[in-house]
Amino acid sequence: FSIINANADYLYVQFESMKHGFIDDVEFAVTNGQEVQVRSSSRIGNLDLGVNAKRLNWISSQLREKGWTAPVITKEDYPDYFN
Repeated sequence: FSIINANADYLYVQFESMKHGFIDDVEFAVTNGQEVQVRSSSRIGNLDLGVNAKRLNWISSQLREKGWTAPVITKEDYPDYFN
């Protein structure tokens, strides 16, 4: 991954797939000083075989281990991540 932009309340990272070199954009924004909003998106098409959901679930599991409240990305709640 490559960190493209980082400051106190925003982080923009690009992940590149190892097999085909596809780029995914992931952004983290701190709002109200307490909540972190996350966006993860494939640049090409809308079929990523669940990679973005897997990535976000891994990040949220790491945050939960540190005591954060972080939801699991499920197909029922976020169907667009499971095309």
